[in-house]
Amino acid sequence: MISKYSILATTITIVMSLLIMCNSTKTNEVVIIPEGKVGMIGYGSLTSKEQMEIQLNSSYTGPFRIIHLEGYQRYWNFLAPNDSIHPPFNSIMKCIIEMDTIIPENCIYLNIQESENNWLNCCFFIIDKKDLQTMDKTEIGYKRIEVSDAIREFDVIGGPVYSYQALPEYSKEPVKDKPQINAIASSYIDFLNKAFENLGSTYKQEFNESTIGFDESLVLDCYFYGNP
Repeated sequence: MISKYSILATTITIVMSLLIMCNSTKTNEVVIIPEGKVGMIGYGSLTSKEQMEIQLNSSYTGPFRIIHLEGYQRYWNFLAPNDSIHPPFNSIMKCIIEMDTIIPENCIYLNIQESENNWLNCCFFIIDKKDLQTMDKTEIGYKRIEVSDAIREFDVIGGPVYSYQALPEYSKEPVKDKPQINAIASSYIDFLNKAFENLGSTYKQEFNESTIGFDESLVLDCYFYGNP
């Protein structure tokens, strides 16, 4: 004889299984990376085909898609020394604060870090494997990491999907209220906001939700001054 407790336990198990299925956004979709190609994730400035062409210094005719990475979160904690070997190359960043010009020690940019139970929205590309060398050169201070298994929307076969993460020596918590030590160029914020116009309001909302923000006092009007 089946007890009412067994029936209740079975019912709870079925309900929990249905809830897990409903909350899962993983589908049966599979994306095939062609031979000689790799996937690439952009989560900051790399959010359009046009920007990919700038990074590659060549035309880009591959796919472009908004997706999500599970187990990662976006941070404003990439601190690049303000010197000529970091992009934009052969220049340093000067900023205006209270009618004065300062040269911050570090420039703050975006980064991603592993973060259990978190996620971030981003953009998916497929590029030639030979172009990885070019991408690596433009991402000084970052290391290339594989994120194939973190993609929410689909599984990947045929090749890896990469993104860029700050090297340990570049991943630092910015010092609040000290733009002389670290600053964010307002032009970088403007660039992101311009990208949001093309990517849509949902992308912007999700970007804000999945990003650990920054201290507003560190955002300054800046310009890049080329070295002789």
